[in-house]
Amino acid sequence: MQDICFIDKAFDREQSNLYHLSIQISLDGFSYAILDIPKGKYTVLKSFNFFLKRPRLLFMKIRELMNEDEYLNMKFKSTEIIYATEKFTLVPQAFFQNGLAEKYFSFNHEAEKGYSLEKTLLSKGEAWCIFSIPDNLKEFLVLKFPKATIRHNLFPLIERALKENKNLPDRKQVHLNFFRSYFEIIVVSGSKLLLCNQFNYSGDTDVLYYVLYIFDQLKLSTDSTELIIHGYFQQTNPLYQSFKKYIRKTVFASPTSLFTYSYTFSQLSDHYFTSLLDLYKCE
Repeated sequence: MQDICFIDKAFDREQSNLYHLSIQISLDGFSYAILDIPKGKYTVLKSFNFFLKRPRLLFMKIRELMNEDEYLNMKFKSTEIIYATEKFTLVPQAFFQNGLAEKYFSFNHEAEKGYSLEKTLLSKGEAWCIFSIPDNLKEFLVLKFPKATIRHNLFPLIERALKENKNLPDRKQVHLNFFRSYFEIIVVSGSKLLLCNQFNYSGDTDVLYYVLYIFDQLKLSTDSTELIIHGYFQQTNPLYQSFKKYIRKTVFASPTSLFTYSYTFSQLSDHYFTSLLDLYKCE
């Protein structure tokens, strides 16, 4: 995916104190969007594509991009950041105890030097997401945006899905959010989170296997369950037709209808940045 820069002609840098800044960081790239809060309209979307192998390398790349970008040096009314990492653990809210984050995290991952643990409350998912982030990256983000919240990338995906289905107890959905080498997957039934996981993949066959396996294990109907695709997944990808072959209700995601979007965004497929554009007021 190429770098993108969409800026609405209505964007006014003198009014940045009325705007909200949403940021998404991953090993695949760095993206941000600016929302004109009074108008309820997204006016800026920029994305920088790269592929790093280790989270420790993110700090220098993100610092360089942020320091050079004029828009990110403005003063915003509010800022939220989501960080995508495979190293996370979900803990049901009923079992969560303060002070035990390291213990919960160690059930699935080894603690590493130079990393801190952060936690995100998924209020609608009734769970805490505990994840690791490089110390140097966290320190830079805190200095750059002192009032910003830093959450795991799963936050907007889970919270929006559960919010939109709270009055539809019989609706079942499977959401896939793609990155270059892995994808996040959540399964919801009405307002309940049935499954949340991530899988590494090296080809289309891997993805199809994992998805169909989950449909089988959770006894999901391939006729009535919706399969919704987010993230770095091209519409021309042959895997989409494979999904359609086995799962009738396969569709691409769209960002929330709570806001309007700049005419410049029409050059981009809607599903690429749903997590980023859904972040504001996602609770």
